[in-house]
Amino acid sequence: MAEENNQEGGIVKKCKQKKCEEGGGSAWEVAYGDFMTSMMAFFLVMWLIAATNVKQRKILSTYFTQPGATSLTEGSSMLPSKGVFDIGSKSLTVSQRVPEMPLPSVQQPKTLKGRGLIPKVLRKSGGGIGHQKQTLNLYMVMKKIQQSIASRKELLQYRNQIKMEITEEGLRIVIFDKNRRPMFYPGSAQLEPWAKEVLDIVAKQLASISNKIVIEGHTDAHPYTVGNVSNWDLSTMRANAARRELQANGVGADRFDSIVGYGSTRPVPGTNPDDPINRRIVILVKKI
Repeated sequence: MAEENNQEGGIVKKCKQKKCEEGGGSAWEVAYGDFMTSMMAFFLVMWLIAATNVKQRKILSTYFTQPGATSLTEGSSMLPSKGVFDIGSKSLTVSQRVPEMPLPSVQQPKTLKGRGLIPKVLRKSGGGIGHQKQTLNLYMVMKKIQQSIASRKELLQYRNQIKMEITEEGLRIVIFDKNRRPMFYPGSAQLEPWAKEVLDIVAKQLASISNKIVIEGHTDAHPYTVGNVSNWDLSTMRANAARRELQANGVGADRFDSIVGYGSTRPVPGTNPDDPINRRIVILVKKI
């Protein structure tokens, strides 16, 4: 209700009801802000769980407990996993700072007194230091022969017809036939060009050492009778042809301990006696 007062011709109106105070706050706004912050934190945690594995989550945990120990960058080193959020092409990369470690010390090369440069060969050889040195020398000769043969393109197709190994007796080199790839011309002691080249390589390496040499000739079980020549004769003739080739390329005549032909009496164990692999030449470089 308003009261009217006619004083000096003016009208004065008075309001009995007080106006509301200006600037009054609303508590619900504060609560709503806290709620949104909590929800954002909740969904952030859910996203991290969906986008990381166990190891990465441990690193993230370390980051929040020890901020100086890790760093977080954005990259593509970790594929996003399917979860609450699809994080698209970008992914979370977690990198861990690892303290610098001193470089490992360089180990000295092993000598013959230890397990050696060729431990398996030396362990099999047995004996003392002198015996092991002989084995090592023969091993190095074998490796040089293998490398020389491997460097010749024209010999690549024949590499699987040449076998070498270190035995208790010494270095054993076996060159053998395969179908359509013989060492010698059929029925003769004349070397095929590739076999001659292999023997030339072998001779150059054997010429540098003084070990005695034994050469064996072998044939398959297929009977060979041309005139008075048998498998015995043919195997001996071929062994002697190999000896002549080695000698022509620097191996002294006094180096040969024996030249033997076994005919077909010693086939390769586990093979058919008629198998071409039994037509072979064996060169044994004996230990001193």
